Amino acid sequence: MSRKLFSTAFLCCIANIMFAQMSLSGRVVTESGKPVSEANVWLEYTNIGTSTDANGHFSLSNIPGGKYILRASSLNYEGVRLQVESSGTDIQLVLKDSPFKLNEVVVTGTGTHNKLKNSPIAVDIISQKELQNVSFPSFENMMMALTPSLSFTPNAMGSNLQLNGLSNKYVLILVNGKRLAGDVSGNIDLSRINMQNIKRIEILKGSASSLYGSEAIGGVINIITDKPKDQIYVSSNTRYAEWGQFTQSLNIDINGEWLSSSTSYQRNQAHGWQLNPKEINKNGQLIDTYKQPVNPYYSDVLTQKFIVDANKSLSMYVEGSLFDRKLKRSSDYGYSLKYEDYSIGTGAKYMLKNKAVINLDMYTDNFDYLKVYTADSKTYKVGDETLERRQKYYDVNLKGSFNAGNYNRVTLGSQYQVNYLDSKSDIADGSRNVYTLSFYAQDEIRLLNKKLQLVPGIRYVYNETFKNRLTPKMAAMYSLNHFNFRTSYSSGYRAPDLKYLFSNTESKASNGKTTIALANRNLDPESSNYYSLNAEYFNSFLNLSVSGYINDVRNLIKLVDVNPFPIEYEGKFDNVKQYTNASKVKIKGLDINLNSYFGYGLSLALGYSYVDSKDYDTHKQLEKISRHTGTVNANWNKKWWIFDSNVNFNGRLQSKRYYVAEDGRNINLWNLSTRHRFNSINGLVLEPGFGVENIFNFVDDRPYGVNYATLSPGRVVYISMSIKFSK
Repeated sequence: MSRKLFSTAFLCCIANIMFAQMSLSGRVVTESGKPVSEANVWLEYTNIGTSTDANGHFSLSNIPGGKYILRASSLNYEGVRLQVESSGTDIQLVLKDSPFKLNEVVVTGTGTHNKLKNSPIAVDIISQKELQNVSFPSFENMMMALTPSLSFTPNAMGSNLQLNGLSNKYVLILVNGKRLAGDVSGNIDLSRINMQNIKRIEILKGSASSLYGSEAIGGVINIITDKPKDQIYVSSNTRYAEWGQFTQSLNIDINGEWLSSSTSYQRNQAHGWQLNPKEINKNGQLIDTYKQPVNPYYSDVLTQKFIVDANKSLSMYVEGSLFDRKLKRSSDYGYSLKYEDYSIGTGAKYMLKNKAVINLDMYTDNFDYLKVYTADSKTYKVGDETLERRQKYYDVNLKGSFNAGNYNRVTLGSQYQVNYLDSKSDIADGSRNVYTLSFYAQDEIRLLNKKLQLVPGIRYVYNETFKNRLTPKMAAMYSLNHFNFRTSYSSGYRAPDLKYLFSNTESKASNGKTTIALANRNLDPESSNYYSLNAEYFNSFLNLSVSGYINDVRNLIKLVDVNPFPIEYEGKFDNVKQYTNASKVKIKGLDINLNSYFGYGLSLALGYSYVDSKDYDTHKQLEKISRHTGTVNANWNKKWWIFDSNVNFNGRLQSKRYYVAEDGRNINLWNLSTRHRFNSINGLVLEPGFGVENIFNFVDDRPYGVNYATLSPGRVVYISMSIKFSK
C-alpha cells in the first residue's frame, strides 16, 4: 500500500513539474517613471510575447516552467533584458532613452540577429521612426529623402534604382527575407511595397552572394514589416495631395493564444501630369505632345499572413499577396499598361534552448505584364488584353543557426530556386526555366572578449545553365571603446537574366524611334570582387560613420549596337542592339553619415555619397550615375499637453547624372512634414499631419522624353490622417 502511495505521489510530482505554468505581468516605464505604450515584451527564443497598453502594462500567461530572458523594446529606447524563472506580478522594466539606432536589431548583414552597433558587417538601417517622420507614400521618395546611397532614375515605365553605382538588377530586394521578383523594363515594381506597414529597412552594400545568391552582386535591401503583438490592432492611414495623389492603407492584426492573423491593404492613385507640352521628334524638331511622364495610375496590394504558435519553440506560417497596377495612357498610344502579381509562402521556425534557430521557407512570386488596348487595330479591339511577359520565381530555403561553443555561431543552409520566363517577343523558343541549387556556410567568431569578430563564409552554386561556382567572403570588426572598425571582402556572382539569353525585346522611344534588343545565348555570368573599410564613432549624442569601397565587376552585361545593321531588320526597326559582356567595370566610392542629438527633441542627420565608375571598354563613366549626393534631415519632437508634435525638414542635393547623349540635371529637393499624435483614449489614437513636398518648386521642365532628374510636378501640399486602435 505504501509503495502504491509513494508511486502515486512521485507521478504527481513529475506531472506537476512537466505541466507547471508561469505568468508574468508588470509595467514598462522610462527612466523618469512614465509608462511606455505599444512596447514589445517577449521571452527570448520563444514565440511568447505581447505589447503594453496605454499605461505601460503587460501580461504573459500559460508559460511552461523554466528559465527565460524577458525582453522589452520600443521605438526611441534601448532594449532591456531580465532573467526570470518563476511567476511575477509587479515586474518593472525600465527603458533608457536612445536617440540613435545603434540598439536596433538587424539581420541582413549576417542572416542572424545582431544589434546594429555590434554587427560585424556594416548595415545601414532606416527605422520606423524615420519613415514616419518623413511621411512619403512611396518607397522611391522615402529613400530619396533618407539615404544618399540610393538613387532613382525616373521614367514613365518605373524608376530604375541604383545602389552605390550599380542598377536595380544587381540589387536584391527582399520583404521579410523573401525576394521581390518580376520586373518592368529591368526595374523591380516598387509600388508593390506597402510603406505604411514597415518596421525598418536594412541596406547591405556590396556583394552578398555568399549568403543571398545571384542577384546580390551590388547589395541587399531588406524590408522588415511590422507585426503588433496586441490582441487586436487596427490602423488606417489616409494621405491626399495635389494632382489627385491619394494613398489609403488599412492594417488589421488579431493575436490569439496560438493563432494570429495579419491583414494589410494599400491603394495608391494619381491623376498624372505633364512637365512640358513639347517633345523632340525623330528629326530633332520641337513639336506639341499629349504624352505625360507620369500617367494616371492606380495600384492595389493586399497581403494576408496567418501564424500558428504550436508551442513555445515551434512557429508556422502561411502568407499570400495580390497586386495589380494600371497605367492609363492616352488612346493615341493605342494601349495602356497593366501589371499583376501574386505570391504565396509558407514555412516554419523552430527555436532551441541553446539559441539555435532552424528556418524552412517555401515561396513563389508570379508577375505578369499585360497590354490593355484603348484603340481598335487590325488585330485587337478596345478592351482586349494581351499577356506580353510572365515571370515566375520559386524558392525553397532551409537554414539553421547554431552556437558552437562560447565563441562561434555557425549558419548552414541550402537553397533551391527556379526562374521562369514566358515572353511574347521570344518568338523562337516560347517559355524557359532554369534552376539553381546552392549550399552555404558561415561562422561568426567572437574573440578578445567579443572585441574582435570574424565572419568567414562561402556559397557553392550549381546553375543549370552555367554549372558550378564558389563565392567566398570574409568580414572582420574590432571594437574599441566608442569606436568600431570594419573591413570586408566578398565575391559576387550573377547569372544572366533569362530574357538576356532567350528573349528579343522590342521598344519604342519617346521620339518614335524603334529598337529591338536581341538575346545572346553566349553570355557569361557577371562576377565581382568587393572590398570595403568602415570606421564608426558613437556616444550618447553623436554617431559618425565613414565607409570606403571598391567594386571590381567583370563581364558586366550591357546593350551595344549591332554592326553592320542586320538586313532582316531593315525597314522594321531604327536600331538593332544585342546584349553582350563588357570586359570590366571598376566602381569606387565613399559614404559618410552623421547623426547628432542636441536635446530638447532636436536631431540632425547628414549624409554624403561619392561614386566614381569606369567602364574599361569605353573609358567612360557608367550611365545614370551621379558622382555626388547629399541628404539633410532635421527633426524636432515636442510633447505638449495631450499630444506630441513632430516636425521634419529634409532635403536632397544631387549632381548631374551622366548619359552618353545628354547629362541629366542636378537635383535640389526640399520637403517639410509634420504629424501630431494625440494621447490614447481607451486604445484609440489619432494622428493628423500635413506638409509641403518640393518646397522650392524644383521642376525638370525640359521637353518630354529627356532623361529626367525628377518627375515632381513642383510644390505640392498634402494632408494626412492616421487612426489606430489597440486592445
